[in-house]
Amino acid sequence: MAEELEARGHELLFVAGGGAGKLLASHGREVIDVPVYRHRMRSNRIRLWASLSRSVRQFLSTQGVVGELVARFSAFAPDLLITDFESYSVRAARRMGLPLMCFNHQQVLTHTRYEVPRRYAFDAWLARVVVNVITPRRTAHTLVSSFFYPPLRDPERSTLVAPILRRAVREVETRRGDKVLVYHNASEGVEALLDALAELREHSFIVYNFEPPADAGQRLPNVEFRESSVDGFLRDLAAAKAVISTAGFTLISEAIYLGKPMLVMPNQGIFEQTLNAIYLERDGLGEAVHDHIPTAEDIRGFLARLSDYEANGDGSQEHERRRCGNEAAAACIERVLDQVSRRSVPSVAELPAE
Repeated sequence: MAEELEARGHELLFVAGGGAGKLLASHGREVIDVPVYRHRMRSNRIRLWASLSRSVRQFLSTQGVVGELVARFSAFAPDLLITDFESYSVRAARRMGLPLMCFNHQQVLTHTRYEVPRRYAFDAWLARVVVNVITPRRTAHTLVSSFFYPPLRDPERSTLVAPILRRAVREVETRRGDKVLVYHNASEGVEALLDALAELREHSFIVYNFEPPADAGQRLPNVEFRESSVDGFLRDLAAAKAVISTAGFTLISEAIYLGKPMLVMPNQGIFEQTLNAIYLERDGLGEAVHDHIPTAEDIRGFLARLSDYEANGDGSQEHERRRCGNEAAAACIERVLDQVSRRSVPSVAELPAE
């Protein structure tokens, strides 16, 4: 999106932390570093109270960040803040009376009319409540990126576009190799997945984000453990015959674009991942295991059915699944910029209290 907006003549200032901030800075962009809120995970389940406790402590200890952002923003003189779930910049923008625009995938939970099985009704309701609490109100517009496309609740105030894809993903050469890519976003307590792979000697796997066990050479001769690498991961994804992973939006979007069937295991307690998994299955792009770590039987069955998904996830450039929302998102942002430029900016007194 930075490339797309810069090509249209826009000047950008980024607020980010962690790996995202480092990646942006490595490409020569101006980045204000801020603390990052992270979930605590174990055994594929969010540790809710540990995550909340950590977030509260971090919030209380970083109050000065907002004032620093106000000073930096004032010097930059932006017309619009585009935010996902980065809270410090939102609080600074509110203090300044700066127009806000939300841009993420998670608000598919609150801004579309999706359908889920009845057993997920409470989880869906709770997720909508949580997302509504943590996202800013009185925004100029909400832009939602998604690989599935349920109808919008309010098309006047929100827009749904296809996934945002890096240039490297759009340009990488894809092929069907003979190895399966395996990734888990928080592998602590998920060692049973490695046990399952050990039983599948007839298949070869490339594994990311797992610490190799001491006996890996003997017990897991069909598994290659790789160090974290953005470029290396993309090369392995482009050459994989299938993907086994958690149900995060970015990886699913890239795998769909590259025509890779998926077996996903949603992080329990994160309904957005459950919804991603439901629609992945519903659209015939793969399978999901919702209530346990995939067993050798689950994986063997999925790999035996790959041909069922390859027609739907065809990696050819013309296939309808190869959709990229970058241009549509940039056009939406420009429409919002035009709208806010024609409105009077509200005073700080008119904005809701933090």
